[in-house]
Amino acid sequence: MSDQTLPGIGWDLTDLRAALSSFLGSLPATPRLLALGEPTHGLDAFPAWRNRIFRTLVEEHGFRSVALESDIIAGQGVNAHVTSSEHTLDEVMRTGFSHGFGARPANRELVEWMRNFNADRDPADHLSFYGFDAPLENLWAASPRASLLALHAFLTAHLGDLPVDAATLEHLCGEEARWTNPAAGMDAAQSIGNSGEARQLRLLADDLSGLLETEMPGLTAQPGFWEAQLHARTATGLLRYHAVVADPSPGRVARMLALRDLMMADNLTAIAGREGERGPTLVFAHNVHLQRPVSVMKMRGMSLEWWSAGAHVSLRLGSRYAFIASELGPAPERGVEPDADTLQGALLDPARPATLIGAREPTAARSERPGTGTDAPVQAGSFPPELRHLPLADGVLLVRGATD
Repeated sequence: MSDQTLPGIGWDLTDLRAALSSFLGSLPATPRLLALGEPTHGLDAFPAWRNRIFRTLVEEHGFRSVALESDIIAGQGVNAHVTSSEHTLDEVMRTGFSHGFGARPANRELVEWMRNFNADRDPADHLSFYGFDAPLENLWAASPRASLLALHAFLTAHLGDLPVDAATLEHLCGEEARWTNPAAGMDAAQSIGNSGEARQLRLLADDLSGLLETEMPGLTAQPGFWEAQLHARTATGLLRYHAVVADPSPGRVARMLALRDLMMADNLTAIAGREGERGPTLVFAHNVHLQRPVSVMKMRGMSLEWWSAGAHVSLRLGSRYAFIASELGPAPERGVEPDADTLQGALLDPARPATLIGAREPTAARSERPGTGTDAPVQAGSFPPELRHLPLADGVLLVRGATD
């Protein structure tokens, strides 16, 4: 397959197969996790391109799973639908996603396509769906109840009586509303995370997780062991997160962001370990969760910095982690046309709706003269990749004139 690279402006995604083959060939190793970022969650263009890219990666390059920035526990229901027809499509779109992502048309299209792909294939060749986020939202996090009880049930089934019974765990967790109070996100005093019950639950969760680890040689072959590990990570992670929410110190919000991304990284590492023998995984999330450099966000007068899931996973997997940052391209229909020698200028050709820039091209191709930056629509929560950080990405996807 010929290389379609044009000097300084990358691969034209009109020929998606050629572009992805050339891009993957430019990497030092075949990634176990190929991460595709988006600069904002509010546009349909980026998940639509994700779907096209994923289909090509499945059909041409042996990818067998996708992981989205969504609740990993809820995502198990989506995977059950695409692999075994459990639940209805409407049900999994309503209950299988967090952050409102079940309402996005491209996510529904992805689930439908995966289910249809799997329909006539051997289960060993099925595509798998994952969330990789923790069960939390911007201002609240779930109770550890569901994961603690699931972990307890697995250990009880295989080890017999445990030092704590399920009724005690349920009593300590109490009402779900105490944990999911959205006011706690910005007011530590309203959090349950430093209560006596929460502190006791942290000790019990640690004990149960330690028991799972010490008994691993005898348990690892048991059905449901991977899920038990997931619930152990989730229960301990949520309790640690709630403790930070309850901390009134000035750094609490940055620590909340950091802990969320660490939970994401642990989930991605587990997914890579589970799927490695079957094929690589495409990961899709906001740029700030997948990039290698420190993530920065300004919110309510605060300047927040934390290490992303991508920074952690890149350390763990090395060259087996690859990251494509996405950026909004120009919208010439609004009367602003960037210089032809910039990255954005490369997208002016109507026949080129998107361009994938290779690993070392971005800074060489992009002019830093005033007025040549991305002509992007203003979007809340939009974080395009910074020019100085582009060498730390393996590629950049530029989507032309993306609007919602």
